[in-house]
Amino acid sequence: MSATGWAGADRRLAAPREFFSAVSTIMVKELRSRMRGRRAFVVLTVYLGLLALIAYGIYTVVAPSARNQAAFGFGGPTFANASAIIGQTIFSLLSVFQLILVCFIAPAFTAGQISLEREKQTLDLLISTPMRPGAIVAGKLLAALAFVGLMIVAAIPISAIVLMYGGASIDDIVRQQVVLLATALGFGAVGLFFSALLKRTQIATVLTYCTVLAFTLGTVMLFIFWTVLVTRDATNVGPLGPTQRAPEQIVYLNPMVGMLDVVANTEPGGGGGIASMMNQLRGTPGVDPTLGGAGGQVCKGNVCFAADQFGNPIGNVAIDPGPIVPQAVGGYFWPRFVITFGALAILLTIASARLVIPAPMRFAFRRRRRGLPPLPEGPMTAEAGSRVASPIVDEIPSPADD
Repeated sequence: MSATGWAGADRRLAAPREFFSAVSTIMVKELRSRMRGRRAFVVLTVYLGLLALIAYGIYTVVAPSARNQAAFGFGGPTFANASAIIGQTIFSLLSVFQLILVCFIAPAFTAGQISLEREKQTLDLLISTPMRPGAIVAGKLLAALAFVGLMIVAAIPISAIVLMYGGASIDDIVRQQVVLLATALGFGAVGLFFSALLKRTQIATVLTYCTVLAFTLGTVMLFIFWTVLVTRDATNVGPLGPTQRAPEQIVYLNPMVGMLDVVANTEPGGGGGIASMMNQLRGTPGVDPTLGGAGGQVCKGNVCFAADQFGNPIGNVAIDPGPIVPQAVGGYFWPRFVITFGALAILLTIASARLVIPAPMRFAFRRRRRGLPPLPEGPMTAEAGSRVASPIVDEIPSPADD
């Protein structure tokens, strides 16, 4: 390989090393300043203590009713059934409470990362260093999410209590952790974006939490409102309910839907209320071939009809739904939510990196440098090229010379 090839390869390898070195430098600086006081450990202790109290409170409330339900509703006083009910309830409520806490904690750590630097008038000094703006933004985001990730991982032993009771498996706990980490990453990127966009930390924090409410509550309200608008005409309602629905991609941005999808997978037989709600959200009918006639009943939403052996509705007269067992829906929404939030976090991080750059240089992308023009051919060029290519080999005498 020529000297120009070696130099190009070194430049290509040096750029990633320089980027990750800058990211690690920012992360070490931010984590040291965050962990130096007692506030971080107090927040972590309060977070874990609150989750432990929630788990204990759920147990004290659910255990008596679960034993009665197992004794009179599931064919005998078996402690195994009661234990599964307790474990499933603890897992469901603990997952929802943990998601709510992450939705409020993750943006708080990133909403002031850039705006505080502007208020302290240290952002210009940080930009003037050899570190790239993308490395600065990525380092601050990863440093904030490292502490949030520590809080999520530290709560795994509390979530693992359900393994003693049953009702949830290790796979369900892994899905729970993936949804929590994706939520922290997405909302952390939202807070960092508003921190880079605005100059005041208070305004950035307010807009960040407004966006969090828009994702958690606004998407569901928009989905319901859209569905009502397209189904208010009688011609859009068929024998299985509405034939037109709002696009389900709207709820891909809702972390609560992703977590409820994980929880629905733990319900016995997929026949609980959360699974029914997920079926209505998807517009998927629930079929129980063991009930009534050859095919039982088929439902879409709250409208149920008698069905044949192929699951097709018989007639257009609605019947009493009875104990319909809906189709299991676990594993449909949460992967889509994770992918959507991951892509959103990447886009917002790139936008934050551009916003950190001073305004006159914000959209001036650097052009790639062209290679140096070749030297004119001649004895001096050949000699210089040989010396650059092998500066040591020329000085070592060969065995033939001896």
